[in-house]
Amino acid sequence: MYRIVTSGLVTAALISSAPLSANEFVLSKVAKPISQAIKLSLDPALDNFSGSTQIQIEVLNNTKTIDINGVAYTATNIKLDGVSQCDMTSKMLDTGIVKLHCANEIVPGKYTLSMDFTAPYNRQSVGLYKTIDGDLPYLFTQFEMSDARRAFPVFDEPEYKIPFQVTITAPSGDKVYSNTPEISTNVAGEMTTHTFAQTKPISSYLVAFAVGQFEEIEVTGMKVPGRVITTKGKIELAKYAAQQMPVVLGALEEYFGVDYPYAKLDSVAVPEFPFGAMENAGLVTYREDILLLDDNSATQNARQRTVSIIAHELAHQWYGNLVTMAWWNDLWLNEAFASWMASKITHQTHPEFESNLRLSKNRVMGVDARLSTKPIRKPINTEADIMDGLGLAYSKGEAVLSMVENWIGEEAFKAGIRDYIKTHAYKNTTADDLWNALAKASGKDVAQVLKTFIEQSAYPLITAKVSGNRLTLSQQRFVTAGTEAPAQTWTVPVSVKFGGTKLTNEQTLLLDAPSKTFELPFAPAWVFPDAQGMGYYRWLLEAKQMDTLLSHAKTALNPRERKALISAADALLDAGFISGGDLLKILGEFVNDPHPQIVSNALGYLQAQKGTFIDDSNRELWAKFVTKRAKLAVDTYGLTTKAGEDPQISKLRPMLIALLGFEGQDPAIIDTAKAQTAAYLDKASSADPYLIATYLQVAVFNGDASLIKQIKTVFETTKDPQQRTNLLYALGYAPAGAMQLDVLAYSLTDKLTAPDLSYLFSGQSYTKEREVVFRDWAYANYPALAEKLPPFALPRLPAFVAGGCELAPLARANTFFCTKIEQVPGYARSLSKLDEQVNNCVQLKIREQASVDHYLKQL
Repeated sequence: MYRIVTSGLVTAALISSAPLSANEFVLSKVAKPISQAIKLSLDPALDNFSGSTQIQIEVLNNTKTIDINGVAYTATNIKLDGVSQCDMTSKMLDTGIVKLHCANEIVPGKYTLSMDFTAPYNRQSVGLYKTIDGDLPYLFTQFEMSDARRAFPVFDEPEYKIPFQVTITAPSGDKVYSNTPEISTNVAGEMTTHTFAQTKPISSYLVAFAVGQFEEIEVTGMKVPGRVITTKGKIELAKYAAQQMPVVLGALEEYFGVDYPYAKLDSVAVPEFPFGAMENAGLVTYREDILLLDDNSATQNARQRTVSIIAHELAHQWYGNLVTMAWWNDLWLNEAFASWMASKITHQTHPEFESNLRLSKNRVMGVDARLSTKPIRKPINTEADIMDGLGLAYSKGEAVLSMVENWIGEEAFKAGIRDYIKTHAYKNTTADDLWNALAKASGKDVAQVLKTFIEQSAYPLITAKVSGNRLTLSQQRFVTAGTEAPAQTWTVPVSVKFGGTKLTNEQTLLLDAPSKTFELPFAPAWVFPDAQGMGYYRWLLEAKQMDTLLSHAKTALNPRERKALISAADALLDAGFISGGDLLKILGEFVNDPHPQIVSNALGYLQAQKGTFIDDSNRELWAKFVTKRAKLAVDTYGLTTKAGEDPQISKLRPMLIALLGFEGQDPAIIDTAKAQTAAYLDKASSADPYLIATYLQVAVFNGDASLIKQIKTVFETTKDPQQRTNLLYALGYAPAGAMQLDVLAYSLTDKLTAPDLSYLFSGQSYTKEREVVFRDWAYANYPALAEKLPPFALPRLPAFVAGGCELAPLARANTFFCTKIEQVPGYARSLSKLDEQVNNCVQLKIREQASVDHYLKQL
């Protein structure tokens, strides 16, 4: 599964009652499934569906009760046939478990468990759900983590890998897809029954189907048949994805040394989708703005996103589908590995994207440093436990795997993965199985390293001191200044780059103690303790050594290392080792870096300080400072796209325009934004695809009610998913007051789907005035929000109304959401994390405000 990081509202709450003991969420082990057949009658025009199922099971112990999973359906005619027979009664619990009871004792043996069931289509993007697109109804599925149980009775835990056989009866005018090829159809009047081949053994969360008036394009060049499938009127936008599928799949088959394991590979572009994509075996689903793009005008950003997420989902076909975690406590590894593999394959197949400069660790190290953060491998009882910190699991896990690969070597890492996949095909495993395979291939104690990073939260701060040719590395837990945390140690592969007048060298040193001294081949003039940006740690040099490193950075460090240096400097502010003014100075120096990505990175970190240090007292000074820095890049690169220019420049320019348009309120930028927006609303292809999203936001922020109305009209009628997403983000910047409230009210209409809300909400925090309006609106409309948001999304809501650097909104959130913890248990975790985040920010502001103000005033 690919989670959209920017969507924000992605955490889970499984139950509506108070927390229960762990065993009450897990199926009893008195029986296990062997195979399952599911027959469904699905009409997208209706609000309910019906079906029947036969599950071949093996009863392992004498019992009168068998557990299966179920939410929201009603089961009838429940029968158990085998060694003994009985009609069974059922009781559906709030824990997602259904207790099936037999009056007589059931003895061990093989049985057929059968039943009929009815249920409503879900309308919150989970389970078997219904959506409307272009006035046509469609049905889709999203079963991970534990929502197959909403669609049919099932043993809905990942360890139960069994063959599934799906039969769907639907209106004859609709197309129907599932995990496997269709083997027969039977037309009976206005309904057609579609029978699909039995799957290979898969977990229930990987079962999928789709029903509706779809269009499709064939994917050629793969060893198995495949299609890209879209809702009506969008198939022309599927060509780029269809071209990339065989490229990505071929690269993955070569890496794993095992052919793609399923009979077909269909990819579905879904107009309403709660995540980015989902790796269902043989029927992968994607949010449509990820899979569909206009190949004639798409930006490199859009192409890279499409390729990367395709690579993520297809990597799961081996790691996750073919070999599956035994329990959800190893979901982190599924997602971390797919993210790591996607980065590798994207760079291999499209080096022009320069995706190797992406540092996944920078997304999450700030969160991971907090005391409230849990390890990414942790006990899992409920879906709320699964989703708690899932974003951390993706990015931290990917970064740690990259660090280990860098330590043991690419070839040894690949050999270990190949052995792991071949040994455990169609089975369930734990993380230890992978550690053992990597250790066997490399001859190194991989588990020693990985366990310290995966089974502990946080990460080390590595202090590096040089004396002649002796390098002393010491470690302690990285914490924000003033925070007391229990002592921890890690086993850390520290990659060090160092140089003198003519020599440059790199070494990876294993720090497996609180402190160790190593001999280098020569006495270096400078040291960079994160060669290639591969370390999942922060680092600290003595002040003189840091100054020397900074003086050599632009010539001695590659772009990825310079990005790592910038992020490390930002972290040192949080930890109290440099001042706010010092950080602004360091970041300012990188704004004229020769690589556009570094410029973008430096400007991004500068702008991130705004929420902490900028208020009415220094707003004008800040705007002057940040726009002056932005203009350094403008003078180099200009404000308009030039034919044949480096796409990295094209990617940077939107940030420059945003800083000048929003922070600088540059009249020329605002006028251009309004003109570009008008042209785009009239004809999408007339706009610069790199700049239009930013121009839309600037135009809306400075626009009027007439513009908001125009954007709504195009938003409701466009068939271009990229345009729809651009407009959705732009609406989030509506001017404070009546127009902002109008857009917020619009978000609760049926014009927006449940997953759309977080896109529109992402712009609401721009300016304090608009933030206050949004906050008041969200509290006033909480019942409607709670009803519309996907059920896994609610626990992040407190962060939308209280995230930032002020105590009063935090107090209000605590008062409001604490009363609702019994209904949404995830609120307790969210509030705990929010409390730490806000208080850390407030303390940082108190500590460093004077330094920041002094720096801004001297410019």
